[in-house]
Formats: sequence, C-alpha cells, structure tokens
Amino acid sequence: MPFLLLLAILTFTPVIAPAQIQDSLYPKEEEVKPVQISGGVDVYYGYDFSKPNDKARLYTTQAFRHNEFNLNWAFLQADYSTDRVRSTLALHTGTYVQANYAAEPNELTRLIAQANVGVRLRQGLWLDMGILPSHIGYESTFSFENELYTRALMAENSPYYETGAKVTAEVSEQVTLQFLVLNGWQNITETNDAKSLGFSFSYTPTDQLTLSYNNYYGNEAPSGTEAKRRYFHNVYASYLLSDRLTVAGSADLGRQELWNSSETGTWYTGMLLLRYQLNTHFSLSGRAEHYNDKNQLIIATDTPDGFQTSSTTLNLNYAPAPNLLWRAEARSYHANNRIFRGEEGEKHNNLLLVTSLALKF
Repeated sequence: MPFLLLLAILTFTPVIAPAQIQDSLYPKEEEVKPVQISGGVDVYYGYDFSKPNDKARLYTTQAFRHNEFNLNWAFLQADYSTDRVRSTLALHTGTYVQANYAAEPNELTRLIAQANVGVRLRQGLWLDMGILPSHIGYESTFSFENELYTRALMAENSPYYETGAKVTAEVSEQVTLQFLVLNGWQNITETNDAKSLGFSFSYTPTDQLTLSYNNYYGNEAPSGTEAKRRYFHNVYASYLLSDRLTVAGSADLGRQELWNSSETGTWYTGMLLLRYQLNTHFSLSGRAEHYNDKNQLIIATDTPDGFQTSSTTLNLNYAPAPNLLWRAEARSYHANNRIFRGEEGEKHNNLLLVTSLALKF
C-alpha cells in the first residue's frame, strides 16, 4: 500500500508542479467575453394641458400617455462580438412601443427593438442585416442618451428603426460611411414590392465636433396603389464649446408626391439645442424647433395649414449615480391651426409637464 501511494505521488507531481509554476510566472490574460448583456428602464409621469380624451397624446411616441405614471421604454439587449462577426438581439416594451410600432401587423415583431447579424468583410468594412437602429437623426430612442427627455418633432417623425442590409465603411478615424437597402420608412413588415435606399456620412474632425449627413429614398405607397416616392435629407452638427457647454443643431428636408395627387409637396424642420453642465450631478438643457408639413405628407391634421408647429423645451437633469437619471421638463407648443384636441376643445397652443426616472445597466 505505501508503494502504491508513493507511485501515485511520483506519477502526478511532474504534471501539477509545472502548471502551478507557469501560472505564477505567466498569469493568464483576462478573457474578453464575446457576449455582453445590457438594458434600461425609463418610467415617467406626464401631464398634457390639452387633456386628450383617451389619454393618448397626439403627435408623439415619447411620454405618450397623459396624466399617468407609466413605462415609456424598457429593453433588454444581448450583444455578441468577435473580430469577424457581431450580432444584437434586443427586446422591448412600454408606451413608446405601443405608439411607435402600432403600424406593425404582427404583435410579436413589435417586441423586437433590434435583431441583426454582421460580418466583417475586411478591415474597417462591415455588413449587417436585420432590424437595425435608424441611420437618421441626432437624437436616439433611449432618453438616457439624449440631452432632453422628450424628442424633437423631427425625431418623432423620422425613423427610429429600420429593416434591411447596411454596409459600414470606416474610412478613417474621422470619417464613417454607411450604405443601406431597406424595406421602407420605419417598418419591419414590408408594405410593397419596392426597396428603399439610404446613405450616411459622419465626420468627426476633433473630439469636440461631429458633423453628419443622412438621406433616404423610397416608395411609400402600399402595394396596389400609385407609387409615392420620398426623398429625404437630414443634417446635424454637435460641438462641445467647453467642458460644460454643448450646442447641437439639426435640419430636415423632404419631398414626396402628395397622397391625393401626382403633384409634389415638401416638408422641412429645424432644431437648435443647448446643454449646460452646472456641476457633477446637475445640468440644464433647452431646445427650440419648428416643423412645417403644410401638405400633411408625414403628419395628418385635417386642417388648412397642416402641421406647422413650433416648440420650446426646458429640461433639468439630475444624475445621482452614473447609471441613473432623473428629469423634470416643461415643453410648449404653438401651431398655425387648432390641432391640439382634448376635453377643452381645439387649441393653437399646448403645454406638457413631465418628470422621469431612467436607469441603464
């Protein structure tokens, strides 16, 4: 028995000892996990002074419900990334989804924020396909990532998401190009046999300045009807004037055949935004904007002047922790016609007060 014990020790010791020595002399590098899990929750209370009859606020998808504590947006996202392939799957819910995905005929697709797969074709060149975030606009879906809580009128009335294929070319550290073939203007389920095209150019000459141009072309008429071709252009710029002050501006211009004739109409928008960091935890943001869609190509009001509306917004932000943000916001509207309808009739003007709490992880 002692002989067998000695034989076992002599047999296994050469295997174990060098491994222990190697680990102590050459510690292993921390393995980078290809899968990352993230998410966010955005809850709010909003009071719309037009007092919409069914509590659904007009002309918006964000802070969609009046006089309710509610969930604006919650999402859970899984990202897979290696040197050669990448993929994202994100599921979501909330009143933003209720408003913004209402046109999707399949209830299951409304739950999908992103579902895409990408492959690196060569260094700096990627192909992604699936349900993707929009290539258009300055403001993003998740409020945490924006200077103000509610979105600009131009953001609310241009795509938040799109479905198709995208080629991204990182030309240099300053220049990124994107070329897209899409089902259409913010839809998952195709509405006709035509495919739409998109292009994006982003230029970041310094850490302080970002410039971007984005466009879209496609037929927006459903199958079986006369084609209505949409041409859309978006530009924006963001500049960090100092450690405390950020300024951003954006403009849209769109053209399309009118829904009820072969003539062409236009719509245009403009927005200016400022953000000032008061201290480590507090900041102030403000926005002024105008949206002109007299021909009602994007926003239908059934009024003589269509949707010709200006809005100003003031927002106080408090970040008690890096991943938590509380906001209080006041937003006023003025329209050419009485387009704000509710319990007190139809009005030119409207006011929204909203507070929110958002967490990301």
